[in-house]
Amino acid sequence: MATLTALTLALAATGCTDDATSDTTTIDGETGDGDGDGDGDGDGDGDGDGDGDGDGDGDAECPTPLPDEPFLDLRFWNPNLELVPGGAHQFTIYEAVSLQELDTCSVYTVDPVDAGATIDPDTGLFTLANDVPDGALFNVSADIQDGLATVNGTVLAYLPELHPLKGDWTEVARIPCGGGPEFVPSDPIGELVFTAGGEARVTWEPFEVYVDYWATYAHDLDTSALSLTPTGGNYLPDDVQGEGSFSFEGEQLVLHDIWLGSSQAPVEPTACGHRFE
Repeated sequence: MATLTALTLALAATGCTDDATSDTTTIDGETGDGDGDGDGDGDGDGDGDGDGDGDGDGDAECPTPLPDEPFLDLRFWNPNLELVPGGAHQFTIYEAVSLQELDTCSVYTVDPVDAGATIDPDTGLFTLANDVPDGALFNVSADIQDGLATVNGTVLAYLPELHPLKGDWTEVARIPCGGGPEFVPSDPIGELVFTAGGEARVTWEPFEVYVDYWATYAHDLDTSALSLTPTGGNYLPDDVQGEGSFSFEGEQLVLHDIWLGSSQAPVEPTACGHRFE
């Protein structure tokens, strides 16, 4: 009897009950541990993957890892985007050398937050609210594969009515100095670009990303005055006259008293205006 009593006291001291061995316990997080917490790893943290973050995911492998290349040049397709309030844009990442669009494991963020712009952290879909003011600038980042690489870009909000020159234009005629009819030049400017951010680019023969020269510009909506100042380029003419005015005739943009410079192989003499569409 004394022996039985001692055994009973020992069992009580260790907390054993008659059903303590009624279930199976594993330590790999795949089945329950019988303690009623549902966390699957036996530590009672509700985690499920043992990493302590409570998400149950662990450090899963990226199903679309970056190519195993030593020199990857990763960029957004539109790294310096201009967008009207209420607009949306799908950010995508590509490799600049191969021009290959990549499906990456990225987390997208926008800064500043709570300022009228949102981005889906998983898909990169960027959206501007309708009341975002003209000139608001947002920085967009993509963290690829937990910091393996980072891609950055910007979004500038603009109101079209405040930036009527914005767009890509092609020269269709020139205005001679001293009067006379307009004429079609033998060396038309193939691409004149105005951005909402106050930048301009001039290229006679566009090819891929080549630009002849770039400039800054300012315009006055009340007086139609236009001032264009070259800042650099691959080919910068020395006879640019950037002070004048602008007007619109239908879908065409006319620059008055402005000469964007002579091409590298000019045929006609210097003119005093351009017509674009």
